[in-house]
Amino acid sequence: MTMPAAPARYGLREGVEGLGRGILLTDDFGSGHTLAAVAVAEAWNRRHPDARVEVVRSLERSHPMLTHMVIGTYLMLLRRWPSAYRWMYQATEGQPRLHVGASGLLGVIYARSFMMWMTRQNVDWAMTTHPFSLALLERFRQSAWRGKFGTLVTDFHVHRFWWSPEADWYCVPFPWMRDELIDLGYPRERVHVTGFPLRPAFSQAIPKAQALARLGWEDVPRVLCMGGGLGLGNVRQWLDWLDESPADFEMVVVAGRNRRLYKELAQRAAGWRHALRILGYRDDIQDVFAASDVLVTKPGTATVVEAAAMGLPMVCAVPLPGHEEDNARALAKLGVISGPTKGVEMRQAVERLLLDEEVRRRVKDRLRKLVQQGAADLVADVLGSEQWK
Repeated sequence: MTMPAAPARYGLREGVEGLGRGILLTDDFGSGHTLAAVAVAEAWNRRHPDARVEVVRSLERSHPMLTHMVIGTYLMLLRRWPSAYRWMYQATEGQPRLHVGASGLLGVIYARSFMMWMTRQNVDWAMTTHPFSLALLERFRQSAWRGKFGTLVTDFHVHRFWWSPEADWYCVPFPWMRDELIDLGYPRERVHVTGFPLRPAFSQAIPKAQALARLGWEDVPRVLCMGGGLGLGNVRQWLDWLDESPADFEMVVVAGRNRRLYKELAQRAAGWRHALRILGYRDDIQDVFAASDVLVTKPGTATVVEAAAMGLPMVCAVPLPGHEEDNARALAKLGVISGPTKGVEMRQAVERLLLDEEVRRRVKDRLRKLVQQGAADLVADVLGSEQWK
């Protein structure tokens, strides 16, 4: 397929503050990628109200009709054939220049529409928080676009999916990820360690009493279970394991956007030994974290860092294959999360955090390693400075 070339005039135009037209790209394969992009956009727009940026979902802008099918297929693969996804992820890790998004069929299907949209928008610079839109930006650069683009990695490990020598800069949450990029041959001076961008609601820990008052909940021991904004993971099984505990606590589930999970749990809400509270997607998740004592979750980056910002100890359930398995290994090395666990081991890890105050204190101290306050502002500063290089 022949790709459309960008107009020859492309490059940094004179605009408000000389910043040109910029966008933040992401895709809805997981809520964390979008949350990070939104946090950076909010920080940028506070600094540059006359040169505002918007968060753009590259798949939706390229092929709206195909987007739900593509994301649905991805989620179905994770649920029904996790070993197949794990094999693909591991097989591509060792390839020196393989970028599955850029070289695969999906990249070809989406690239033309994406480039046409970018051309119409006269985009001077872009930053992405997802590997797929990174692949599309890489293709646009190869089509003669002279704008700039960078990447904010939203995992705990730089997989080859995130690798693009075409990128003008990288922002990474943690120092070891800079070393991973350098090992791939990327220049050190173009990698910025910024922390993981959080929304303003997570700028400081919230007192438990304050969160309880806002939610209207009683002050009881509380174990929170959630599988990210999409409600992924075997949450029903986690509840079965936790419900066998003799400890006294309330179970809370955030089903996120998983309507099927919400409905299934609601239908058997009275069948648990422990009290169960079922929630859907929440815009006040920071208060839910602050009102809880232990979080059981898969190791999605945004969920883990947001919970860490609230000082909420975590137990890691079995991760999704691929990137979350890498996340779990990184978190285990830091000693900030118990697991991955299942069955009796999960239940005992939760009980230990609930009942042993010294264990809980040590874990909370380690959680600070994951949180860089003001990370969204740091990324916004990088976006501004990179326009002049």
